Amino acid sequence: MKRVLVAIVLAGCGGRSPAPSAPVRTEVDKAETAEKARKHDEARKHYQAAIANAKDPASVAFARREFAETLISWGEYPEAIVQLEGAAAAKSDDASLWHDLGLLYHNAGDDHRAIDALERSRTLAPEDPRPRVSLGVLRWKRGDLAGARTEYRGLLELELPDRLREKAEWAVHELTKLLAAREAPTSP
Repeated sequence: MKRVLVAIVLAGCGGRSPAPSAPVRTEVDKAETAEKARKHDEARKHYQAAIANAKDPASVAFARREFAETLISWGEYPEAIVQLEGAAAAKSDDASLWHDLGLLYHNAGDDHRAIDALERSRTLAPEDPRPRVSLGVLRWKRGDLAGARTEYRGLLELELPDRLREKAEWAVHELTKLLAAREAPTSP
């Protein structure tokens, strides 16, 4: 279930990136064709060739991200993290890379790095609700109720679809109740 959730949630938070070079695009296309035919070893070789051919930041980020997405589908999370870290190093201003990296860090049990990556994503894409949603959920799960409420309140400042707005309002309400109960004096 966790694997499916990570794969579904991986989504772009930022704007468009410059196009990767033609040799990189060609190798990634070959890798995707091999992957569709379930020729995983061949796909891996083409992704590795794409990374080797990547000479500019946009191509490096593209090749490594595409490989990471495939690695996730194969359940190879540690290597997917390595590839996304390489993509983020090449394109440090890409909010979607930081968001995805945060989700993978969380999946690997490294919530401190997950929070750092998600906060960076939020900073790079302040109008995108996804980093705030992910941070709110993660902080709530970790017991940081005040931090979770802050994220959901920040989310409510954004333009949101009605359903997401309702969920964020519910979260703020529930977290406020939980925080009040936590702070209430207990009778002996």
